[in-house]
Amino acid sequence: MVSVAPEQLKEDARDVFRTPDLPESFDFFSRLSPLNQRLFVLELWESLSRCAISDDEQDLKNLVTLVEEWEATADLDAVPEVVEAIRRSKQHRRFEVV
Repeated sequence: MVSVAPEQLKEDARDVFRTPDLPESFDFFSRLSPLNQRLFVLELWESLSRCAISDDEQDLKNLVTLVEEWEATADLDAVPEVVEAIRRSKQHRRFEVV
């Protein structure tokens, strides 16, 4: 769960793209799989763009929700059993071309 104020989270999110070190509120990033890291950055950029354009409070709430959801994904990515289950399910997805 995000433990910083929404405005601080917004500033921290901007810092992701400004500085080489991640802000503390994004410490979950290292627990994301490489694919999820890329997807998170894309979604974060899109959400920040909306916040910058509109300054709508709902866009800020959406940013907080986005970060919380990705933090939960990072928690799942860090569980070896979950990673193995996902890997197994991908192995069973074989498509035949007819």
